[in-house]
Amino acid sequence: MSVEQIGERLRRYRRAANKTLNQVATETGLTASFLSQAERNLTGVSISSLARIANALGIPLNSLFNQPSQPQPDSHQGQRVRYSIGSQPLVYERLSSNFPGNLVNAMKMTMAVGYQSELISHEGAEFTYVLSGQIVYTIEGQTYPLGPGGSVHFDSTKQHSIANAGDEVAEVLVVTTMAGLLDDHPTT
Repeated sequence: MSVEQIGERLRRYRRAANKTLNQVATETGLTASFLSQAERNLTGVSISSLARIANALGIPLNSLFNQPSQPQPDSHQGQRVRYSIGSQPLVYERLSSNFPGNLVNAMKMTMAVGYQSELISHEGAEFTYVLSGQIVYTIEGQTYPLGPGGSVHFDSTKQHSIANAGDEVAEVLVVTTMAGLLDDHPTT
């Protein structure tokens, strides 16, 4: 799916919900400026931001992009579908399965050199383990540089962002309890 399609979908669903950019910004914790840029395809949007937007609009996350399902409890290297969102310089592999009542969402995330996420906060907890490369998490203004084997675990209601701080691709394992992140249905 191209970035243009995501921006168009964001705008279409926001308008169908009769919400302004400011209303969605208030509900998601994102800025109206960021949302406007996303709708005009001037910036990429992470899965966690898309999940917050989908929740604010009352739509399933899969309405905004096609995320592969993982119905089986097991997954294996080389057999998972790798995917990205538009031109976002991230590649994801879904590790956790989807089933009713699932509380944990896990993914492997590959970050291009120079990647910097938007600043976000969301319900739940987040745990990231660095598989390769050098990253920096910023949580409420405090920076946490991490290399292979390093990890961070925090209350994700705190404002946070992640960046690839090295000169090579970074791979991380991200586990979150954010409702709706990998579900097919919006949270309530």
